[in-house]
Parts: sequence; C-alpha cells; structure tokens
Amino acid sequence: MLRFFRLRIVRIILATMVFLAILTLFVLYYYQSQILKKKNVPQITFSDSYKTAVSVKSTEMDLLNGVVARDIEDGDISLDVIIENISNITISEDKQTKVKTVTRDVTYVVCDSDSNVTKETKEIKYLDYREPVIESVDKVPVIRERKYADVLACFKATDVIDGDISDLIKIESLDSSRENIRRGVFPVVLSVTNSCGDTVYYNTAVTLIE
Repeated sequence: MLRFFRLRIVRIILATMVFLAILTLFVLYYYQSQILKKKNVPQITFSDSYKTAVSVKSTEMDLLNGVVARDIEDGDISLDVIIENISNITISEDKQTKVKTVTRDVTYVVCDSDSNVTKETKEIKYLDYREPVIESVDKVPVIRERKYADVLACFKATDVIDGDISDLIKIESLDSSRENIRRGVFPVVLSVTNSCGDTVYYNTAVTLIE
C-alpha cells in the first residue's frame, strides 16, 4: 500500500512538472511572438513620384501621392497611410537674392494589423504661396458709430489657401484720442491669421460720420 502511494505521488509530481514545462514553453512562445510583432513595425518610404515642391492648392490626396508603406506581415499598406498633421508655415529669405522660401512639415502615420504605429515627417515647399491680404471694402472706410463691429465691416481679407477670411480680421489698435475724435478720423491697425499661421498687419484709418 505504501509503495502504491509513493508511485502515485511520483506520477503526480511528474505530471505537474510536465504541465509546468508546457505552460512555461507556451508563455515564452507568446511573449517572444509579441516581441517580434513589436519589432516588425511598418516602414514608410517615399517613391520618385512624391513631390516636395507643391502648389498651395494641393489636396491631402496630392500630398499622399508617392507615399509607400510596407509591413512584413501585412505587405503593402500604403492605402492605410494618413496625414496626421501639417505644421504652420516657415518663411525664410535668402540674404543675397531676397528670395523667400515657404515650407511646411507634413507628418504621415500608418498602423499595421498588430497596432504598431510608424510616423514619418517630410518637408514640402510651396511654389506659389502669397501672404493674406487685407483691404478696405470701399475706397474710404466710413463708420457711423464708434463700434468695433462697424470698423471690421469696412474691411475684407483673402488668402490663397483659405479663400475669404474676413471673419478672422482683428483690431490690434484703434486710436480714438481727443484730436482724432475732433477730426473724425481714427488710425487703426488690423491683423489676420490664416490656417497655416501666417499673420499680416494692415495700417489704415477709418472716417467717422455722425
């Protein structure tokens, strides 16, 4: 009887050891596969058709042309690439030629089936960028009351990227000193900022008619 129990205990111990060994191998395999998945991140590259010099009228589809993404497990996932962000513009000027260069950074992102995310940033240059323009609606801006709304209604702003941005015009300063009140003419400084962060200022005057 004692021998029987001893054999039974040995079998239980052996079975437990085998179970633990199998469980350990499974855990090791699982974590190794997860590590490999994290290592096999997708790659974003840019083909010869990708253009770094573009028009301000370029759409997101245009900016995605030539962006290639591949993953070891998923293959070609170029269609999954999206534009995560487009930075504000940076304007630099050559000191000798006085030629201005307008650039922006475009950040591309793609995600594979293992939820691995890859990002790449590319600098693009605008070929036809012009700063926003503020101008008066009439030759002589006229207001009938000393109200900001009346002043803003005298001006409009246009932009090559955003189109009409008149609703974004701001009054930076309005000189309503006693002398100006007496003359009925108020110097005003306006500003407007487009969607890519370019701010322009406009110095002018409005005439008060009461």
